[in-house]
Amino acid sequence: MVASMTDIFDRGPLAPRRRSAATQDGDSVDLRMMFRGVWNDRFIILGAALACGILAAFLVLQVTPRYTSVSQILLDPRERQVITNQQVVSDLKLSDQVVASELSIMRSNLLLEKVIEEIDAIDPKALEILDPAEKSPRFIDSVTSSMLGLFRRSKSDGAGSAEMAERARLERLTWAIRRSVTLSRDGKAYVITIKAETEDPGFSALLAATIAEQYVAQQLQGRRNTATQAADWIETRVEDLRKQVELAEAAVEDYRADSLEKNGTSADIVSQRMVSLNKELIATRVDRVAAEARYNEMARLLETGGFDALGSMFTSDTIKELDTRRVEIEATDAQWAERFDDNHPERRRIAGQLAEVNRALSVEFQRALDAQRNEVQIAQIRENTIRESLEYTEAQYLLVSRSSIGLRQLERQAEVARNMYSDLLNRYAETRTQEQLQQADARIIERATLPGAPSAPRPKLMTFLGLVIGGLLGFGVAAFRQLSTRAYRSPVDLALDTGVPVLGTTPERNWASTAAAIREIEADPMGPVAEAMKKVRNELKLGEEIVEPQSIALLSPLQDEGKTTTTVLLARVSELANKLVVVVDCDFRKNSLQNEYQLPMEHDLGELIRGDCSVLDAVNTDTGLGFDLLANRAPDPTCTDLLTTEWLRSTLDELKQYYDVILVNCPAILPVAETLVLARAVDQRVMLVRHNSTARSAARRCLSTLEHNELDIVGQIMTRVDPRMLSDEDLYRYNY
Repeated sequence: MVASMTDIFDRGPLAPRRRSAATQDGDSVDLRMMFRGVWNDRFIILGAALACGILAAFLVLQVTPRYTSVSQILLDPRERQVITNQQVVSDLKLSDQVVASELSIMRSNLLLEKVIEEIDAIDPKALEILDPAEKSPRFIDSVTSSMLGLFRRSKSDGAGSAEMAERARLERLTWAIRRSVTLSRDGKAYVITIKAETEDPGFSALLAATIAEQYVAQQLQGRRNTATQAADWIETRVEDLRKQVELAEAAVEDYRADSLEKNGTSADIVSQRMVSLNKELIATRVDRVAAEARYNEMARLLETGGFDALGSMFTSDTIKELDTRRVEIEATDAQWAERFDDNHPERRRIAGQLAEVNRALSVEFQRALDAQRNEVQIAQIRENTIRESLEYTEAQYLLVSRSSIGLRQLERQAEVARNMYSDLLNRYAETRTQEQLQQADARIIERATLPGAPSAPRPKLMTFLGLVIGGLLGFGVAAFRQLSTRAYRSPVDLALDTGVPVLGTTPERNWASTAAAIREIEADPMGPVAEAMKKVRNELKLGEEIVEPQSIALLSPLQDEGKTTTTVLLARVSELANKLVVVVDCDFRKNSLQNEYQLPMEHDLGELIRGDCSVLDAVNTDTGLGFDLLANRAPDPTCTDLLTTEWLRSTLDELKQYYDVILVNCPAILPVAETLVLARAVDQRVMLVRHNSTARSAARRCLSTLEHNELDIVGQIMTRVDPRMLSDEDLYRYNY
């Protein structure tokens, strides 16, 4: 049935216009209009916000307040170099993995048990606030414990039971502390935040402070224990090495004594003798080579007669005197040679003296050469002697060295033992020093303080969040109402969906009657209502002089669309344009106009239909409204069966002889049967659609019904429009 009605609606003279208009913006959403609709539902949003805020405040008041105290620990990456050597316990090389490991240590049950012991020592009853056994069990926990107790074996009391009870208490408190304490890293810094949240502010501060102090104390104690263990081990090792050094040195001395007794000397003495002989051999060899060189040079000069060069090589006084004498004789001969030749007697005498001196020098040089030869021989003998001694000493050293291999091995072992003993002895002294200088790698940079206000729940925040959430829910409901509405929210929406132009819009007013509506037009002839109706009048050309009298039916899909009020207002503004107007009220069920005004009537519309009077007799011309009225005195359902299109058309044609405008007030199309009879008899049809009320399906069915009966409409009027939901372009506002 729906498909057939859609097919009918998509056929006819309005179908092409409707399809083209609907395809332009059929899927778009007017955000401004949607937000106007949401604003109109602001009381829903406000109510939801207040409801959620009150609910949140009520729930918060039911929750036990919890107090949070915070302590912070800094993992210090700086190395404290008290002494220059390597530390026994090295500082932490901080990284993300190391920080994560420290967080795990702080969560460990070993540390938390120390915390429990420390708090018990301070206040034995402080931990009762966390112990689940000290609290009233929940119903579910009681039932579970009872059921588990049926399957457990009873245990005898005694020392074992007390120990197990204490162990169970430690486990309960450990898990309770883990639930109450949050450990986190402060960003990328090496800072660990300890946040304790309990029902007691003093206990929260105590718990956070104790965890921080115990962590630092345990870390320092661990470093000291490690240093002490290292020092004790080094001390034991030093004692062992001392004994080894004593044994090694004793073995070396015993071996040396045996070697000295056996060889008569030691390798050190032989080595020193070898070094001394080596030096003497080198010096002797140098002297021998120098003597040989001197002898060879003297022999060569003697053979060549180089008395001048030989004279500088000897230091004998005789040679010096002879050489001086020879020089004097040669000088004297040179003086005589200037005046006389070689045959002169004086020069021959001088030549004889010179020959005698040269002979004497030759003898002296030969004697000195023999002495130099003897010196060379002596150097050679000395060199040979020293060489033989060195060879003997080397042989003796080789013999002693072979016998001292074991000694050197023992000396090396003793040296290694001494070095190890010395190094470890120094390390022992450093370790004992470091044992007293150990510092923790962490330090407390923020101590836990007593919280002044509960951290949870936070009534103001939770109430505010409740208001926000409620507002969002209310906004969601309002937005859903706007997005999911089946009514028309704007004239554009109506025109696009139906394909029929909107002639005008009438604003929503709280009129108690149509008379109140007329009074508003009269009081404000240029107000929004008057302007809206004038716009409709002009669209229908009811104020034109050249237009022939015409009848217009005001239709609507359902009731309460504002047909009667719109009919009266349109009649009034048409009358203001100097038109003669008559309103034919064909709503035989409600008879609204007559019920409101209670006009005196000699005849009415029902009598006209039955033929009991004429048209002019049935029309009430003394209404005082500015227009005439043709209606029933009272509701008369029987008229609906007597009414026909031909009769009404002829009646309207007769009325056109007296009136310029004939407005037919019709009942709703969908619930009333005779409306189509009325619609066929008039010249023009106008459909009224109530803003944000008339369902889209109703408007479509109404148009489909009209098109199926080959009845077109000239336009639509959107009635009872909420001015807050439309923009000024859809309303009639003009400052004047």
